[in-house]
Amino acid sequence: MSFTQHTQRLKQIDSCLSNNTSSRRFLHQVAKPKEDDQSFNEDSWLFASADSSPVILKDVREDSSSVHYLQTGKSLNEQLSVMQACLVNGNVDRAQRMLIGLYKLYPEAMKEIADVSVHNEIISGLLAAKPQPLTTEALLWYDQLERTYMIKPNANTFAIMIRGFIKNDMRNVGIVLMQELLRSGLTFNNMLHSAYLSDQDIDQIKQVARSIVDEGHENKDLATKLIEAVGSAEKQISEYYQKTEETTDNTKMVKGHASVTRVGKENKLISSGVTGIVQLKNTLKSLYSNELEGYNLQMRLERDTYDSEIARCREVNKKRGDPLLSADRSQIRQLTAQWLPQLEALIEEEQARCKKALDTGTDRVRMQYGKFLTQLDAPKIAIITILETLRLNAIDVAKNLSESTLKYVGIKTVTLVLTLSNAIHNEIRFEKIKHRSNRHILARNMSVAKLASSGKLFNMTMRRAEAMELKDSSREWLDSWDIATKTRIGSMLVSMLIEVARVTESSSDPKTGVITKRMVPAFIHKNILYRGLKYGVISPHGVLREVFKKDSIASTMNARYLPMLIPPRPWLTYNAGGYLTQNEPCVRMKDNVEQLRYLKIASDQDKLHTLLAGLDSLGLTKWAINRSVFDVVRKVWNSGIELAGIPATSYSAPEPVKPVDYETNKKAYLEYMFQMREWNNGIANQHSQRCDCNYKVEIAQAFLNHPMYFPHNIDFRGRAYPIPPHFNHLGNDLCRGLLLFDEGRPLTERGLFWLKIHMANLYGKDKLSHDERVKFIDENYDRILESADNPIPEKILQGNVETPLPWWLESENPWQSLASCVEFAAAMRSPNPAEYVSHLHIHQDGTCNGLQHYAAMGRDNKGAFEVNLIPSDKPQDVYQGILNIVDRLIEEDAKNGVREAVLLRGKLTRKIVKQTVMTNVYGVTLIGAREQISARLREIKDEHGNHEFELVEISKISMYVAKKIFDSLGEIFTQAQEIQNWLNQSASRIARSMPASALAAWKHMIIESKESRKKLRKAISDAKKSDTSLESEKVMELNPNLGPGSMRRKRLNHLATKPMNTVVWTTPLGLTVVQPYRKFTVRNISTPLQQISVRDSNMPSPVNSQKQKTAFPPNFVHSLDASHMILSAIECRVAGLVFASVHDSYWTHACDIDKMNAILRDQFIKLHQRPIMEDLKAEFENRYSTHMMPTVQWEYMTKSFSSSKSSAKSTKKASNAVESSEAVQERERMAENEIGIHHLEVCGEIDDSVKGLGTQPLAATEPYASTKQITMKEIDLNDISIIDPKEDLIAAMKQADQIEYTVSKYKERMQSEIKLVETEHLQQIKDIKSQIRSLKKKRANGKSAAKAALNSKKGSAASTTDAAVTSDVAEPNTAADKELEAAVGKLSAKVADIKAKMKAEVVALEKKHTPPISAPSIFIGEQEMTARSSEINKAVLNGKLSGALVKRIKWEPIKFDPLPAHGDFKLEMVADSPYFFS
Repeated sequence: MSFTQHTQRLKQIDSCLSNNTSSRRFLHQVAKPKEDDQSFNEDSWLFASADSSPVILKDVREDSSSVHYLQTGKSLNEQLSVMQACLVNGNVDRAQRMLIGLYKLYPEAMKEIADVSVHNEIISGLLAAKPQPLTTEALLWYDQLERTYMIKPNANTFAIMIRGFIKNDMRNVGIVLMQELLRSGLTFNNMLHSAYLSDQDIDQIKQVARSIVDEGHENKDLATKLIEAVGSAEKQISEYYQKTEETTDNTKMVKGHASVTRVGKENKLISSGVTGIVQLKNTLKSLYSNELEGYNLQMRLERDTYDSEIARCREVNKKRGDPLLSADRSQIRQLTAQWLPQLEALIEEEQARCKKALDTGTDRVRMQYGKFLTQLDAPKIAIITILETLRLNAIDVAKNLSESTLKYVGIKTVTLVLTLSNAIHNEIRFEKIKHRSNRHILARNMSVAKLASSGKLFNMTMRRAEAMELKDSSREWLDSWDIATKTRIGSMLVSMLIEVARVTESSSDPKTGVITKRMVPAFIHKNILYRGLKYGVISPHGVLREVFKKDSIASTMNARYLPMLIPPRPWLTYNAGGYLTQNEPCVRMKDNVEQLRYLKIASDQDKLHTLLAGLDSLGLTKWAINRSVFDVVRKVWNSGIELAGIPATSYSAPEPVKPVDYETNKKAYLEYMFQMREWNNGIANQHSQRCDCNYKVEIAQAFLNHPMYFPHNIDFRGRAYPIPPHFNHLGNDLCRGLLLFDEGRPLTERGLFWLKIHMANLYGKDKLSHDERVKFIDENYDRILESADNPIPEKILQGNVETPLPWWLESENPWQSLASCVEFAAAMRSPNPAEYVSHLHIHQDGTCNGLQHYAAMGRDNKGAFEVNLIPSDKPQDVYQGILNIVDRLIEEDAKNGVREAVLLRGKLTRKIVKQTVMTNVYGVTLIGAREQISARLREIKDEHGNHEFELVEISKISMYVAKKIFDSLGEIFTQAQEIQNWLNQSASRIARSMPASALAAWKHMIIESKESRKKLRKAISDAKKSDTSLESEKVMELNPNLGPGSMRRKRLNHLATKPMNTVVWTTPLGLTVVQPYRKFTVRNISTPLQQISVRDSNMPSPVNSQKQKTAFPPNFVHSLDASHMILSAIECRVAGLVFASVHDSYWTHACDIDKMNAILRDQFIKLHQRPIMEDLKAEFENRYSTHMMPTVQWEYMTKSFSSSKSSAKSTKKASNAVESSEAVQERERMAENEIGIHHLEVCGEIDDSVKGLGTQPLAATEPYASTKQITMKEIDLNDISIIDPKEDLIAAMKQADQIEYTVSKYKERMQSEIKLVETEHLQQIKDIKSQIRSLKKKRANGKSAAKAALNSKKGSAASTTDAAVTSDVAEPNTAADKELEAAVGKLSAKVADIKAKMKAEVVALEKKHTPPISAPSIFIGEQEMTARSSEINKAVLNGKLSGALVKRIKWEPIKFDPLPAHGDFKLEMVADSPYFFS
């Protein structure tokens, strides 16, 4: 609808309302949604509906948005963020111009990036403009949405406009927009769910609707519908709170739930006094209060972060000098409170300067970052700056404690700068989201949460409907700061903090002993040299470093990431789920812009519903704290001793004694340095572990009276992780032991059986058969009950080392064993153990899950047996199997006197090889394996506590063991290694490929660039010769690379020649995985602090081809086990099981283990019944179908058999066009070489012999060129069968020589006959031209004589008036001249005829003597050349071949090798394997 139509409609409505007459009704009936049929329909449930069809995007070199970034230094998202900042700061006009300009420059890219949310920001800015809202412009922009930008308005669009016009007393326009809303297919509920409407806005809209109804106007039906929509949400909220109160009042105590009363003094925890813990306790105070429940309490937890810290700092400053302050002994807390007001004042001054620059336009740099800096209050910026700087420096100090010699002290400037700016940017985003909410959104969230909790959201139809509604109403624009803005804001804040942060330094006079105190800078900025590079470092003062050692905030936790009190928001879209107040992507991405693009498209195409449903199923598991275990943990913690993984209060190991010969004995020196490093490392580890443990215990205590939920997200491979970082079921043994399922279920007889299995597994008996494990528990029955009754004897707490340990403390997982002891004892002492309500989580673990997937993919029978995919009487121990082979290999070497083998004989254990075997399938390198084994070997000590192996030799011994383990794996898992090799090779080819279109474009660009440089050199040379100057405009015209924007063009040229393709594939769940490994471009940005070099993740950068190759196999297998877990999670949830997972460890109640086991096996079989490897190969062939890859090959160049220079000259004259075409091909070939060399250099797959090919003509490479004269015979080219080089290489090369020789004979005969024809016709032409010259001479002489006679007559005629005489003089005789001219014309025509005839005869001869074939191109790969080099060299030197071998780069279509052959393993056997998961 146009603006004119809008105006006309407004006039009609105004007239109708004022005259109270009827007007045309434009309302559409809004159908009330029917109740969804909740009956089970298998086709509508998610577990069978994953869409794994691939998402394919353009190559980065063909993507206009990437080219835009190279040209401007800013991505389109970042430019749009500047537009949004302009709107926030009131510069609406500039924002409009920016958006219009971007659409003109990059129409295709803007269609993808700028959705309706961007236009909503413009409309919102127009209606909020100061001093007068731009209502007309807002309507015009709305009118252009569909007409110009092809974008349909959504609910947010109408919410913004209706709110804006009603606020500006333009009720009639608001009514028209309500009608438009309904006509567009949306409902009032859609609008009320918009985050752009606050409760106040809704109340104001409601009042307008009520006034329309009260006045009885014709639109009262419209208003009534709006009032009903508002009322329905209010009713839903009131019902929710009523149910909440009833539930709270009727809560019954069940095992595993804590008391509603607060923790009394007897439960008080003696916490560390470090700042991180103090902050955590203050944050968790909300949980000890009953004032808030459910949703509101969760909202407070998520919002109670920097605001509460600012308030606490101000409270400290108010009480400065008060004795009560001494209760908080944290020095860092006091320093933070001291620095905060000073830093806040400096930031406020800078914000004022930024606002002035924005108003006046005088300071371009401040204008760039000021738009963003002014969006957050100064106090919050200040507290973020202080806390993040302290946190990073504290972490650095803790790390340096582990080094015997400090490399440098402090944090790199670039790290601190970007951390600060990212934290501030995230807080600005959070503030926007926090204020965009209303009661209708709350009601919808509660409704969706109810659907999720009831399992109804696992119905695909319902889930898609809810996702569609959420996607439309909650779509908001999230800004993105460019790297220069981030760097400048961060560096400015660091400079300010250095200026205000002071600590007290004490020094004493050596003579008088008088102590002097002075204030010194807490942080120092300096430059250091490290590994040959210069870095800027922010270094803490020595006083502050000492404070960090005692009062660390290295683990300071963001309260927004605590466990949740209510079920997490369902993941209905890729960026809306989990916590209530955060809209973050469901995938953990670090500087992976490509992954985000694929994720958004996959979400828009509805390919992620199964994956997101899996995350919901994991997040819906309700947890509780195990009070029995917590009481024991508290007791151990308060005692201060080291026990069951809880660190002692202080580090007790004595400092190593320096040897007497420390300075003279190198071995003693190295040994002492190793010991000191271990000792320092022990101090640092003990402190950090104590703090980490304190966090966990504090959180557990805070949640004693509350249930908890863990929202989940995934990494880029699809593996699920709980978002709360400090306390979750993925944590250590302590975390797992403290957790129970909130829901209890009867144990049952089978459940009791699985409880015993679980207890044996935790103890370390997981390699026994099931019956043996049960027997083990029965034999230790009394000790288990004793552990439950008296977990910690007082003598142990008093440090008596002779006291026998309880059974649970002897376990490999003591705290989980204690939890199972308590559960087992309670069950066995109950009247009926089978009916005992159990809350304990029982685990089923896979056997080296990565190898299980490899064995299933390759149908490897031997490997499948080793990893328990095949039924057996007892579980197979793959680690012990590898150890046996390693021991055999070591024994063989020891007999041969290998020193490492002799030292290792009989000393290796299963534990030493386990980690390397487990991670080998995930791509661990030899270096990584060496480090793993070194760590284990250092743990081996003799009876005196001394290291079994000398520390200085451990590295060498570990490398020896690592190689033996790798050899052993090859003996058992042959097909797994074949699949790994195929994956490695495929990734390597992808990483060095590029699309054919991109290759052609950049090849053309390189040729043009060289041609322009050549023209410029010629122009400069000509100018010098003529002694003139070359105008600058001419220089720019000849070579644009020298003009404005030359740096941008250099970036493009650089991009053209580098490998850019990362490995991308699609998981069975529809997730597109993008490997993030690139060699990121570094940008230098000048700031007042220093020039900072930052890694720019938005800048298209070459891939790290080696990392792409080595990481692909493990990442691919991780994506498979992640898919299996998600599919199993959904199946378990639909089956009614309570389910949790730690990657390849699956948890549920004891009574449901059999059901879960059946689901795990069924889903594993279904997953691998898909042709996984075939699908992957097909996807690669589709995704990279147009890609070319450079290969280094040898080309056999046949010898030229041309006999004379004259014949070559004749050929050149006869076929200039052909030679020109060959020259063009040669230039293109050289350009291809150049690009190929750059690709292979980046990939590390090129040597010095190839590097010159891109800049020099191809030449024979010795010794593969013959110097002998070879006698050749002509062959019949019409009757010849070309020999395939793959079948007989030497014969094919010899045949190529013969063909080339025969072709040369064809040319010689052609040249000979052409020469005869040319000689005959050229002689005729010569004779005729001689006649023409004679006639022309005769004609010229005649003209000269006539002219002389004419001049003579003119002289005599001048004295007479005789007309006749005058006439004779004026009319010379021209008949002879015309006759001569006609004769010349006839002869010239004859010459033309002869030339045409000669040309026709030459063409006929060329056609007659054109050979039917030419010598074929023969290319030999590097591997084949290596294998057959001696044979080829011998043939060349013996005179069998006349040509030469030349090394060159050849671009070929990317091809993937045939897949490895399958074995004979039957997948169905997994269903009957009792130890597949056990």
